[in-house]
Amino acid sequence: MEFDLVLRKRRNVYGFQDRPIPEVVLSRILENARHVPSAGFTQDFDLVVVRDPEKRAKLAEAARQNEYASYEGAVAGFIEKAPVVVVPCGNKSRFESKYGSPAEKNARIPWWLTDSAFSSLALILSAVQEGLAASFIGAIDDSMVVNTLKLPADGSIIPLAIVPIGYRHLEERRFGSKMRKRVKALRRSTNQIHWDEW
Repeated sequence: MEFDLVLRKRRNVYGFQDRPIPEVVLSRILENARHVPSAGFTQDFDLVVVRDPEKRAKLAEAARQNEYASYEGAVAGFIEKAPVVVVPCGNKSRFESKYGSPAEKNARIPWWLTDSAFSSLALILSAVQEGLAASFIGAIDDSMVVNTLKLPADGSIIPLAIVPIGYRHLEERRFGSKMRKRVKALRRSTNQIHWDEW
């Protein structure tokens, strides 16, 4: 698939088929997500791949519990039903091993989160390239994710998002049609590109 088509096909999907992702396909997606820029080549991000149904259910709850989440009952359905859920994490300790501690002193912005965002985008676009769909769920209860995935309790590994991946459910289109109309209207009216000055 041409790259511009991958970009235009990508959208958050809120319904997945009960169909496993072939190992070879998942491996390609995950490998692509590793090949992204990172601050000083620290590779200060990690991907936690979750296939266990009980853990997927707990991650759905972590999305539902965030005070800013507006997914309501839809969350449990689409996160739990995705055959694979990936949690991109910033690895603050890996950044500190190169640039010193505390990391915040040596970073204008949290590069470990920026780099895990790069990885998240590569993950999602690679899924689309493979004929799959994904969703980026950034409104999550961090502590629930940390506990569910047994991340280090010292705050050195920070979950960025929950990214469910799978084959789009054929009925999903109805759920997202109103949102797509709104997004198209917003894209037409928003000027985000500036030349030479603001």
